[in-house]
Order: sequence, then structure tokens, then C-alpha cells
Amino acid sequence: MEVSDARRDRRPAVQPHAYDAESGYGLRIVDTLAADWGGMDRLIGKTVWAELAHRTSART
Repeated sequence: MEVSDARRDRRPAVQPHAYDAESGYGLRIVDTLAADWGGMDRLIGKTVWAELAHRTSART
């Protein structure tokens, strides 16, 4: 999956934050759930991409 925005002023990175913070969890969640992720500059803005691992379920 990919998410883009028009800002190029900050590179995507997991930021340290306080446990009770109300924001700043986005890339931490991506980092936890994704098999791989990264960011790339675009002509206008940047894109953060993530690859999610495919899991099969053995439930019947």
C-alpha cells in the first residue's frame, strides 16, 4: 500500500513519543505490522509505502 502527501520537508521515520501521546503512532503501527516499508520523494511531495505479509489461516 502507499500513502502520499505534498510535503517534502520531513523524511518518514518512526519518532519517539510519550506513551500517553495522542498522535505520532502512524509509522510505529506501520513498522510493527509491515513486512517492509519505506519512503520516497516524488516530484510533488513524498510517498510512504508498506508491504504487508500474506498470512493464511488454518482455521476450519
